[in-house]
Amino acid sequence: MNLIDFVSEEDAEKRIEVQERIDDLSRIERAMLHLWVEGYTQAEIGVVFGYSREHVNRLLAKISQKTSESGCSI
Repeated sequence: MNLIDFVSEEDAEKRIEVQERIDDLSRIERAMLHLWVEGYTQAEIGVVFGYSREHVNRLLAKISQKTSESGCSI
């Protein structure tokens, strides 16, 4: 499953926009986002990266902010 799978196939423009926002993220941010979309908890993601749950929470918020600033909320 990919984040792009959550966007309707008929909405090609939105799919391209979402993919561009994902491509703008760092490797760590993309990996965290992928795990989050797959259903991992913040605590589980923290274990994977060696971060606290609170730090993962802040990073996911930063990812959300980055994507919403560009007009595309992920």
